[in-house]
Amino acid sequence: MPYPATFAPRLLAVAAALALAGTAVSAGTINSNLQIEAGQTFELGGGQQGGFTVTGRNTGPVAVVVLAKGEGAPVIKGRVEPGANVEAAIGPGEMALLRNTSGTQMARLKLKISGDTSSLGMTYSANP
Repeated sequence: MPYPATFAPRLLAVAAALALAGTAVSAGTINSNLQIEAGQTFELGGGQQGGFTVTGRNTGPVAVVVLAKGEGAPVIKGRVEPGANVEAAIGPGEMALLRNTSGTQMARLKLKISGDTSSLGMTYSANP
C-alpha cells in the first residue's frame, strides 16, 4: 500500500533526525556522526540569520561533495575523500549540501557545526 503524499516530508524529517543520532548540541555547536544513504544529499541550513562552519572528517568508505547553495546554483566547496578532513564556511541564509557520491554505499562523517546553529533545518533529498 503506498504512503500518502503528506507522509513523505515527515519521513524525511525522521530520517534526518535519525542521521544525527548521538548528536550533541551546546552553545551554538552541533557535534554529529552523520550518515548519508547511497544516492542522497544531506541538506543543512537555509534561511538562518548568520553563517555557520562545517568541520570534521570523512570516516566512511566513499567520497562526499560539499556544496553551498544560496539563491543561485550550488557552489562546490570541495570533495572530501575517505579519511580526509572537511572545512566549509556557509554564509547567512545559505544551505550546506553534503552529497554522497556513491549509488551503493553509505557515507559517514564525524562533524562539528558551529556558528548560527539555532535554527538550522535538516533534511535529505535524492542526488540530481
